[in-house]
Amino acid sequence: MSSQPPRRHSEEFPENYGDFQLISSDGVVFSVSRFLLSYVSPVFKDVLELGEESLSGAAEIQLTESSVTLDQLLRFFDPLKDPAPIDTKTMGPLLESARKYQMEGVFKYWEDQMVYRNVVKEIILVSSPLACFALASHFGRHEMARAALRELLRAPSRELQEPISTMVGGEVMYRLLQLRQARLHKMRDRIAQVQRSIQSGTKCGNAHVDVVHSLLELTLQLMDEPSWSTFRRNINAWSECRGTVSGRHIHNHGGLLDQGTCILSPANLFNIWKPEIVEEELKLPELSSGL
Repeated sequence: MSSQPPRRHSEEFPENYGDFQLISSDGVVFSVSRFLLSYVSPVFKDVLELGEESLSGAAEIQLTESSVTLDQLLRFFDPLKDPAPIDTKTMGPLLESARKYQMEGVFKYWEDQMVYRNVVKEIILVSSPLACFALASHFGRHEMARAALRELLRAPSRELQEPISTMVGGEVMYRLLQLRQARLHKMRDRIAQVQRSIQSGTKCGNAHVDVVHSLLELTLQLMDEPSWSTFRRNINAWSECRGTVSGRHIHNHGGLLDQGTCILSPANLFNIWKPEIVEEELKLPELSSGL
């Protein structure tokens, strides 16, 4: 028979702080208010309404949650305490206990802390998108999962390699990688169109060599970060195409005729590519039907 861990009282919820005790799995005693427990949790409300006779006369309940999780959980609702800072390492067990005891307020607080609004674009962005995606997918918070997925589709690949990714199920992670690949494919198609234009159009001197090299570098960077930001960083670094024909700057790149400014100039590529790419980045992606 395994021995129970020695008990000690919580520093934040000490003895006589409340009229009921919750005991963590590691032996920490939390004194809390019966009224508060009943108010914030339908589960605790039902348990407490059974009366002390059903609880064998004891004004306490042994729980399976750790002291860290219980401390964080109770802080959300005690008006005299400040909520614990959001921590991706402990957020999973906390949300699991919130679901177990039907404490919706914990989920709302977590979502409020993890999102911020871009006023200019009028969209919601997500901090720590991989952690949010993992937790939101696991707990069925679909809109939060979609917002996090939108961020992950354009994030550097290193952000997909955090330890929290082990919380993401295989089907969910496959959906993420599938959508990233589809976006990368569209971007590479744009680059291929420019490459074909170079091969079939009027040559503009050595500047085309620089453009081809830049397109290759851009392709490699997009494999790591398939985003408009990657396009913008590269386009701004390209050399202008400055070839002339009979004193005029006229180019016919694969049927794209432009006079005065080459179609391969950073300004032109910026204007051609930006609207569609940005619009796609702002869309909330769909989750697969099983999520």
